[in-house]
Amino acid sequence: MFYRRKTGAILTAAVFFTGLNALAWVSSALAADAGKGNAIAELIKGAKNETTLRAQWGADTLDGGSGLKKIVAAMNKKYGLHLQPSFTPGANMQGMMTKITRELVAGQPASSDVYFGNPQSMLQAMDAKSLKPMDWYSLLERPMEKEAGFDPIVPGNIGIAMASTLVGVIYNSNLVKGNDIPHKLEDLMSPKWKGKIAATPYAAGFREFAMPELLGKEKVVAFVKRYSKQIGGLIRCGEMDRITSGEFLMLGLACGDQEVNMAQRQNIPLGYAIMDDATISHTRYAGIPKNSRAPNAAALFIAFLHTVEGQKMMWDIDGLDFHLYPESHQKKKLDAAKAKGAKVVISSPQWLGKNKNYAATQKELEKILRGEAS
Repeated sequence: MFYRRKTGAILTAAVFFTGLNALAWVSSALAADAGKGNAIAELIKGAKNETTLRAQWGADTLDGGSGLKKIVAAMNKKYGLHLQPSFTPGANMQGMMTKITRELVAGQPASSDVYFGNPQSMLQAMDAKSLKPMDWYSLLERPMEKEAGFDPIVPGNIGIAMASTLVGVIYNSNLVKGNDIPHKLEDLMSPKWKGKIAATPYAAGFREFAMPELLGKEKVVAFVKRYSKQIGGLIRCGEMDRITSGEFLMLGLACGDQEVNMAQRQNIPLGYAIMDDATISHTRYAGIPKNSRAPNAAALFIAFLHTVEGQKMMWDIDGLDFHLYPESHQKKKLDAAKAKGAKVVISSPQWLGKNKNYAATQKELEKILRGEAS
């Protein structure tokens, strides 16, 4: 009898303390949710005093002005705001970071209230200290999945990853078919492509392949020296009309596959090839300039794009979404590449920053592609 009573007491105590632990966990979770709610509520309150959300980036990013209008309209509906969108086509992502930094130093307001960039420009921002630190997780409605070796928050909390896109080659699918579709960098050196293919002026893709964990600087510089004599010109990543028109048959390497994702829905003749040399997921980031005229609206813009609705909208208007969310189309592509045994790297400013010579290597590659170095 004594043993049974003691066992019962122990079980009762165990249940009691288990219940306390569960209650503490629920209380903690509710407090975290309340904290997120408070953070969003404060931003909404501040954004009601900000009449306009200005955005300046490439006309192909987030579908330019048309895409901005759609996103802001959805934000207004979700958060009870009356913001007016204002879009101005801007420079490439690194160029825009340079511009915003110069404006900050000069005491001028930022040309863009919200910044949309890539790992390279976020590496710039870490040095320039031109973006506002934020508690990003407090703004998200839902958790992101974990990715080994990848942190979606930029060091210093100055930005957060928003979307993923895969580095590869864009080609005119009416004119490049079958065995002619490239699968390795060396395939781009076929004599049949001489003068008929393009690269980007900012060495997209090659700057990542030059990282020590991938092909390395020596091998990539040697290849780009040969490749610079093979290409017929340099174009920006968004200039797909120059591929579909036949002016160039391919763009290698491209910034990502989002343009092709969009084109294929409209039966536009573009195809995409990921190189067997490596699979690089090129990450898109967002942040808020310290000199933003609408920092609250900018924060809500970023928070919205992390919602289920926001991710779908990015996919619909720009062929982008973030692989750390379960519904992501890009996640399926990355999982397929991993299943094939491909070497997969998620590009980030942390990863690029491990190579102290990264910026110098990119400049060297750019000069070679422009024909300014042999």
